[in-house]
Amino acid sequence: ERRPLRLPAARAAPTPCRSQPAPPPTAKMLGMVCFALSVLRSPLGPRMGGSRAAASSQRPLLVSFFSSNDPNELWSASDDLVSDHMKRNVVYLEPDQDLKTAGHILNKAGITGAPVLQEGKVVGILSQTDLLYKVAGRASLRLPGDGAASTRYVDNTARLQKIEATSVAAAMSRNPACIREDATMQEAAARMLKSRHNRLCVINPVGRLVGIITSSDVVRLALREEQPRAPAQQAGRGDAATQ
Repeated sequence: ERRPLRLPAARAAPTPCRSQPAPPPTAKMLGMVCFALSVLRSPLGPRMGGSRAAASSQRPLLVSFFSSNDPNELWSASDDLVSDHMKRNVVYLEPDQDLKTAGHILNKAGITGAPVLQEGKVVGILSQTDLLYKVAGRASLRLPGDGAASTRYVDNTARLQKIEATSVAAAMSRNPACIREDATMQEAAARMLKSRHNRLCVINPVGRLVGIITSSDVVRLALREEQPRAPAQQAGRGDAATQ
């Protein structure tokens, strides 16, 4: 007797796996920002194997990077005040002066530039570079293909003004780099590097010009040889001998 063929029962189709919805991009970005902030705020000690007490005294990595007090990084005289080393006898120009007259003043004084004052306040700087445009003329203009068209247009407009200038006000460079007289020489050096200027106009709290500090002054001061101090007893004997 033949047994009836029994087919295996049909299995139910597996339900598709429903994945979790992907977090929105803003949530991902927020998570990355929070992680970055936690890394920056974490002290440097635990990452270097230090104790918790040492880690608590450590400053955040980002803060210590911008405010290092390593004596080997800075040369001497970095903490000196600008007012102690600036030039006080400053040759200055006025906005309504003739440009050729201003050039003779710079040449006679043996300097490459001078501040332009109006009512005692600095309104610009006139340098030999500004005077070179009167010699180069339109040959100094940027030609097509030299950078973006919009940037070239703005640059050429400023150069044309210097080429056609007849007065100090029309040829001078505006927004001069200034520093207060109570700033340190370290701050002066940093200001020169950031503004890409070799000279700074020193101003008082009310904005009036009181001096000039140059990169040569800063480097010369930093390279000065420190005189060894004599012991107190020897200094006393010397003073008594001179009296």
